[in-house]
Amino acid sequence: MSHFRTLGRSAAWVALPAVAALFFTGCTRAVAGAPVKSNALLSVDLGTVLLDPAEVGDVMGTSGLVVLDEGNGPDDTIDASPAKCHGVVYIAGETEYAPTNFTAMRWQTVGAPGVGSVVELVAQLPSVAKADEFIDKQTKAWQGCADETITATEKVKRSSVTQYRVTAVRARPHIVTASTRVVSSDMRCQHVVQAVSNVIIEASACGNNVSDQAEAIAEKLAEKVAAG
Repeated sequence: MSHFRTLGRSAAWVALPAVAALFFTGCTRAVAGAPVKSNALLSVDLGTVLLDPAEVGDVMGTSGLVVLDEGNGPDDTIDASPAKCHGVVYIAGETEYAPTNFTAMRWQTVGAPGVGSVVELVAQLPSVAKADEFIDKQTKAWQGCADETITATEKVKRSSVTQYRVTAVRARPHIVTASTRVVSSDMRCQHVVQAVSNVIIEASACGNNVSDQAEAIAEKLAEKVAAG
């Protein structure tokens, strides 16, 4: 499950079996409005929040996508160097989520061979303060990774190494976004982490034409969370 969650690799994108040729070829969606934020403690049916393959395809401008992988808990299958940048290139990592005492999590990878893939995650934390703390911590870490080259090495297959160049980090209230480029292929990636009350949302997308698609997916997830 985990090897599908490192930014820019094949079958799942922010995780990948072979950083290779899974490229999105669709249109870019503009993201409007401010991040959704509520002070109320939310209890969300996580199974209803994640976008289905058709919804993801609409954002990515492609069709024929399917669920490639899914899970309900974190892990870590890569070592990142610098270590502080692990969360920039990995979704649902124990490194990031173990300290949060999260109460529930769902993530899935959506894609198709030869087309590309997206990873989306929603995690429920025990309090709004915990979610805010998580975003603040990730924002500080990601900002410290600006202009860095991150080396991701799979723990099992140590010869599987991918490098990502961080090209931009942008923070707004309750949300942080990182743009990266896979050094060996020039593939472009975007990764978003956002807090909606006590719920954390992550979305990532990679491909030749990726710009703000991960932001568009995160916005849709946030709307679903806020709607209950």
